[in-house]
Amino acid sequence: MVSLTDRSGSRRSMVTGDLRARLRAAPRPVLMGVAGDSGSGKSTYSQGIQRLLGADLVSTISLDGYHKDTRAQRRQSGRSPLDPKANRLKTARDHLEAIREGRPVDIPVYNHTTGEFDPPTRFQPKPVVVVEGLHALYPEFLPLLDFTVFVDSDRQVKWRWKFDRDVGRRGYDPDEARRELRPREAAYKRWIDFQKTSADVVVKLHRSEMASLAVQEYQGQLPENYYHIEIIVSPIRTVLPSLYLPVDLNTMTHERAMPFMLANVPSSYWGRPVNVVHVDGAVTPDAVCQRVAEMMRLAGIPTGEARLGPVVDQPSTKLFTQLLVTWPFLGHVSALLEKDARPGCDTAANCQGS
Repeated sequence: MVSLTDRSGSRRSMVTGDLRARLRAAPRPVLMGVAGDSGSGKSTYSQGIQRLLGADLVSTISLDGYHKDTRAQRRQSGRSPLDPKANRLKTARDHLEAIREGRPVDIPVYNHTTGEFDPPTRFQPKPVVVVEGLHALYPEFLPLLDFTVFVDSDRQVKWRWKFDRDVGRRGYDPDEARRELRPREAAYKRWIDFQKTSADVVVKLHRSEMASLAVQEYQGQLPENYYHIEIIVSPIRTVLPSLYLPVDLNTMTHERAMPFMLANVPSSYWGRPVNVVHVDGAVTPDAVCQRVAEMMRLAGIPTGEARLGPVVDQPSTKLFTQLLVTWPFLGHVSALLEKDARPGCDTAANCQGS
């Protein structure tokens, strides 16, 4: 573990290239919870964690397997899977307690293509376990989670994604998919939305707002699937290595310059201090790939063309957002590992400031 002394004289931990080795040697798995509505983009961020730490260290659990009803049963009852009573949350908690202790469990599996339940799958925890689900940040789960993320996409963005996914990949009838959307909004506000008040990171996705910054008439053009992304981050005290985003000034004066905005705004959110990072427009893909490679190196993952090849096919703003979510997660992981390595530290926060 490398440590730094800040201006106040206190020593604080820093993520170093041995992070993977320390995760392998950790006494228990690190659990990350990712909550949000169906179709909001939760898996995007668990994929980012997996890419930047390595698939050999990260496993994912979907809480969808803990639904009580099949799709056919929901059609008959009208009960929404967003209703916590329509889910076996106590069973899910029991399983997460076992996983946190490093014990394997048989995870129930909901098949989104058939709408039925498949046979349970034996789950052997890896050093990092990402728990995805509608209710992943419910009070009964929070004491078991080391880091929490809530994905809060705008209704229009979320509905479009959900409709395209349900019809294109899950076999829903288009009319049925449309009928589900509107009543689902009330259920979301009642049972899901409040979880963001407990999240370490909240990711909000909006339609691009670059046009609102134009002097007169907006002349910019963006490819499909580029958004204004708001990342609300609870400040961490762990000092992380510097990651610089190269900015080519020529791209700002070129005739075909792509629109791009990056801002950091210290704010308050539900009574606590946060930093709000705004990303809009098109981040240079080369710059993002360089930062992905640098984060992999710092985490101890050898990088190469084979690893980064699939990355460049995704919208660069999406990848940049994955970096901004993963980086504070690595800081929290580093603090937890330091706590476990130093007797007398009762919490990660105490160890960070010692």
